[in-house]
Amino acid sequence: MTGFGRGEAVGQGWHVKVEMKSVNHRYLDLTARIGRDYTQLEETIRRIVQKRLARGRVEVSVFVEELEPMERTVKVNMPLLRGYLQALEQVQSELPVKQDLTIDHVLTLPVFEQEDPAVDWENLALLTEEAVTAAIGELEQMRALEGAQLHEDLAAKLDYVSQLVDTIEEAAPHVVEAYRARLRERLKELLDGTSLTEERFLAEVAIFADKSGIDEEIVRFHSHLKQFARAMDSGEPVGRKLDFLLQEMNREINTIGAKANSIDIANAVVEIKSVLEKIREQVQNIE
Repeated sequence: MTGFGRGEAVGQGWHVKVEMKSVNHRYLDLTARIGRDYTQLEETIRRIVQKRLARGRVEVSVFVEELEPMERTVKVNMPLLRGYLQALEQVQSELPVKQDLTIDHVLTLPVFEQEDPAVDWENLALLTEEAVTAAIGELEQMRALEGAQLHEDLAAKLDYVSQLVDTIEEAAPHVVEAYRARLRERLKELLDGTSLTEERFLAEVAIFADKSGIDEEIVRFHSHLKQFARAMDSGEPVGRKLDFLLQEMNREINTIGAKANSIDIANAVVEIKSVLEKIREQVQNIE
């Protein structure tokens, strides 16, 4: 689901700010953007996000600011400086260049090396964890609101599908009755007065009823609908379970469509498959 969150933490001379956004994605796809001087913090970021979020394309941007600049040690690379001085002396001895070397000249040479101060990575990691946790909290609030709206919409769709299945269940017995009437009429025409035992006739009807019977499929379909509704209300990560139940519902409705010799049932099957496809697309956004 989509969401956005911010978090900040300040302490020990550091200010850590985190911005986090997520968009719909089947699995968790995490990208962390952080300055190259602080890439050591990425492991902390990934650990926290992976613990709290299961799905979504998540982008985390981390900004680290040094509030109290620490003293930095500058050293002179003496071997390199001696090499420069020897080279200058050689130039002065071989060419008509007469100029005294001053401190200004030395300052222009690349012989100064700055040593970064020792960073308290443990403290900085704790600040980062605090900021990331706060950002996730905001993001989850936004996703929860979207989730509530999605839950309401899915519940309405499931209710509609259940009504369509009830319609199919009510129409199913009439399919056999209609077949019985059609078969009797056809046999009358084909036999042209020749008698057909009632026993044989009923046997043919029974064979058709067995082949076109959809009672078991309807029972299983209703069971899947109930499991789907319970899973949505469980408050647990159920995205994959819902996806599986949708596959099972599609399997049952396809069987019903293949068995039922009725235009009314066929129309209901087409409508159910259309609604299930819409539900499947929405389920991809559920953890």
